[in-house]
Amino acid sequence: MDHPTNPDDELRRELRRETGPELVEEAAEDEAQTELLRNRMLDLASVAADAAHRGDRATAEMAGTVISGPVIARGTDYLTVRLPDQEADVLLSAAVWSFVPSDQVTGARKTGMSFTGHLKELASAGLRLRLELVSGSPLMGTIQSVGQDHLRVEDPDGRIAYVPTTEVRAVIRSASQQR
Repeated sequence: MDHPTNPDDELRRELRRETGPELVEEAAEDEAQTELLRNRMLDLASVAADAAHRGDRATAEMAGTVISGPVIARGTDYLTVRLPDQEADVLLSAAVWSFVPSDQVTGARKTGMSFTGHLKELASAGLRLRLELVSGSPLMGTIQSVGQDHLRVEDPDGRIAYVPTTEVRAVIRSASQQR
């Protein structure tokens, strides 16, 4: 004896078969739109903060200079990248950045300091540094002081250079020097 087929069961099966893929496509489209909106609302500091939190490797490309390595610290407008024997503090707005996940997930420390504030910290430490300038040339020396809009830098020969802070895109120092 055959049981009669319930038309409601047939209808439910048909609706699931037709509606399921449609709902999946709609959800995927919603997710894509949400991600697009999220990316439109991000600024570079937020992107860098996310990368630093994840412990990503960063590459900063500036005219004539490429700095690449794990992000070890972040300020409000700069990242510190570890190089083989050095550390580089790079102003976010001075480079084109790319980030790739690292297999060693160690989040970078957050300094809460601006690049200018960090320059003041470096000046008080009296470290020998290499300043990467917007012009593409390096300037070796020690930051003597940070003024309202410039650095006073003494080069290895004892000459004093006055460098507008807007001209400094990165500071590179030996990783062995303690701050």
